[in-house]
Amino acid sequence: MKLLVLVALVVITGCTTVRYNGGETFVKEVDYPEIGKVITVYVGDHMVQKGTITEENVLHVIKTIDGALYDIPAKNYSQIGYDNKQDFYSAIGVVRGGLSDPVKALALKNEDGAELCVVTVFGGKACYKGEYEKRKQLAERGNSFQQTLIYSGRVGEKINIGYREFSNNTARPAFNNDVEYDLSNSNTIGYKGALIEVIEADNSSITYKLLRNFP
Repeated sequence: MKLLVLVALVVITGCTTVRYNGGETFVKEVDYPEIGKVITVYVGDHMVQKGTITEENVLHVIKTIDGALYDIPAKNYSQIGYDNKQDFYSAIGVVRGGLSDPVKALALKNEDGAELCVVTVFGGKACYKGEYEKRKQLAERGNSFQQTLIYSGRVGEKINIGYREFSNNTARPAFNNDVEYDLSNSNTIGYKGALIEVIEADNSSITYKLLRNFP
């Protein structure tokens, strides 16, 4: 008990101001696959993709950090801000001990091997060594839009293709469609400007070339 009290006193002596100025977002162009390249995909896979994806920085904790005052579960923590010394991340999911102050954020200094710190509502910090890495993931904020064709299998001479649209990483059901193509008529199929030459198809996979992507 004395040890816990001593650690708690050390924690509350520091003072850290959490910045909520957001994290960087990155817009990535998606244009898949390469025109004229022979590709094989399987049922449920994306055959064609076109659009933009917005990504954000996250801190991925690889292994749960079991701290004296706080536990930091293994998961992704979205960046919420930064200053000239450190980055700040959401602390949703962090578990505090019964004698610990409420949690406000996570902080990580911009230096190799830095400890990951839990910042309390009073500005104190409890820092722990752990396994983590910085990553990017699809952002909840920002503008993303994608059009995609998905292979849904073959029955007889007919193949089924699903068209899907995603806006800000959310499906747009009103714009989704499932289309059937008869390969006995032609091995070239198209939808909304995208044009595909089917080389071989069965009920588990399709081999094809993209002749033209979505405009």
